[in-house]
Amino acid sequence: MGLGCFPVKSMLGEERERLVVDERGVAGDRLWALRHEDGKLGSGKNTRRFRRTPGMMEYDAVYEGDGPVVTTPDGERLRPGDLRIAELFGAGMELVREGEVSHQDAGAVSLVGTASLRALGELLGDADPVDVRRLRKNIVVGTDEPWIEEDWVGREITFDGGLCLRVVRRVERCVMTTQAQRDLPADHRILKTLTATRGMCIGVYADVVTPGTLALGAEVTVR
Repeated sequence: MGLGCFPVKSMLGEERERLVVDERGVAGDRLWALRHEDGKLGSGKNTRRFRRTPGMMEYDAVYEGDGPVVTTPDGERLRPGDLRIAELFGAGMELVREGEVSHQDAGAVSLVGTASLRALGELLGDADPVDVRRLRKNIVVGTDEPWIEEDWVGREITFDGGLCLRVVRRVERCVMTTQAQRDLPADHRILKTLTATRGMCIGVYADVVTPGTLALGAEVTVR
């Protein structure tokens, strides 16, 4: 199992040994975002809500106290309100906390199985599973059968500690999977392969039925 939280949308996040999950999803996940002067959020793609902002995945964000600290490629540390943010990303850009409109794409919690990561690696012709950092998932569950998590749509997943999720849909991937990250080169094979073989999908989104705390190694029950 692996656990991840991404404090700032479209930036690198942090691996966790424990996640707190509330009604919104993983506590603090994508709670902050870069906002352009016109109100669009910085992202790796262009949509009605998002504007492609190159280089965001060269920055990582972690929580210190109640707010995020963003580390630049040269090691500088930035916090919300820092004027250097506009110098780095563009005039008028600022780091903002989520308001009435969610920063999340289409689901509260994202999940993928280890067998699916291995299967995608095989489809790419690689000896190793695809690096989960490409997919930016909250939860990686140990599985034996590729794509089995897609069969969980409409079902509930419970974890030790009381957390219960309801799987609601497959996750359709986008160009974010192909882009270079701090330790990963650009790889356009990923989206092409998912488009040709999996309807652009890998992993699932889930809503929160019962909030709780999830620790590494927790047992999983699907019903």
